[in-house]
Amino acid sequence: MTPEETRALVDHLDENITGSSLDSLERLIAEDPEAAQEWYYLNLAVDAVKDHGLYEEISAIREAWKMEETTESVYHVSTPELPAARESGGLVRSLNRYGLRAAAIILIVMSSTTVYKYLSISSASLYDRYYSGYTLNTARGSGSEQPIEQAFNAKDWNTVISLAATAKEKDNQTEFLAGMASLEEKRYDDAITFFEQVIAVNTHAGTDVYQDEAEYYLAISWLADKKVNQAMPILEKIKADPHHQYHDKVAKMSFFDLRLAQYKENK
Repeated sequence: MTPEETRALVDHLDENITGSSLDSLERLIAEDPEAAQEWYYLNLAVDAVKDHGLYEEISAIREAWKMEETTESVYHVSTPELPAARESGGLVRSLNRYGLRAAAIILIVMSSTTVYKYLSISSASLYDRYYSGYTLNTARGSGSEQPIEQAFNAKDWNTVISLAATAKEKDNQTEFLAGMASLEEKRYDDAITFFEQVIAVNTHAGTDVYQDEAEYYLAISWLADKKVNQAMPILEKIKADPHHQYHDKVAKMSFFDLRLAQYKENK
């Protein structure tokens, strides 16, 4: 990546935080593995700042770095070092295209709590932290409670799965409840299949029945299956959508912990 592309990525991060973005940089991230990796580390740095509450320290470094970038755009490389640049110190000058990545690493190693977190964090531990059971809202339907609803409310997970398998007409509720029952039974691959089926039906039919529920619990199932890479895009989508039913729940998650687990998974 060129220095200009790196600076554009950092600016793009600022724009994403404030709610805007550029399609050209989205394409760069999607098509360039180096850009995608750099984008990942930039987001890790931001999540680390949020997690540790170090806004003032990092903001000062960010502003100093922006001043340095402005200075470099005006003066040639051979121009003697300016007093203001000397005062900013070697740290600012060293914030090149890997600067915020280094900042993230500094944040990690400077905290003994985070060192412990790094050793203990995993997608499975995040599943244990964030999983909560689903309460069936019987007001969705009309008439008397269906057998699969009765079994679900009684927490008879095997019966729920059996009823779903033998149902003559399957709908999104049947598939979703079977997914939740599979998740409770720790049959994570089956749960993923059921939730993906709900989403696929909605996509094909242009509906949204159990859509939000299926998306959230699909991400949770991926965490349970120790595949945080698959969970992250779904969680990021939910976090970015204030109208999503599970937005508030996901917004309270530690994305620093999630990215840390993702980093460990990809090592």
